[in-house]
Amino acid sequence: MTGTTAPGVRMHSDPHITPEIAAHVLFHLGRGGWPGSTFVQKLLAAFEAADAPNRLQLAAGFAGYAAAFELAKSTDGVVVLQAHAAADQ
Repeated sequence: MTGTTAPGVRMHSDPHITPEIAAHVLFHLGRGGWPGSTFVQKLLAAFEAADAPNRLQLAAGFAGYAAAFELAKSTDGVVVLQAHAAADQ
């Protein structure tokens, strides 16, 4: 599902991606946001290091982080995550 945020930017409305998750992923990528707990920081490092089969294993338990990581790889994904994170402020 998508909606509209700023002109020309589509808002991805994955229910698993909370503003907090968006902020944690953005921070991990150096694109804003704020850091999660030590566990979350290590989880995001694991997502980044994992090959495809292991990312699927991680996604089974952490769907929101998996969705946000994949979204960040897409065109305008970082902008969409920034909009999600801003919704928490």
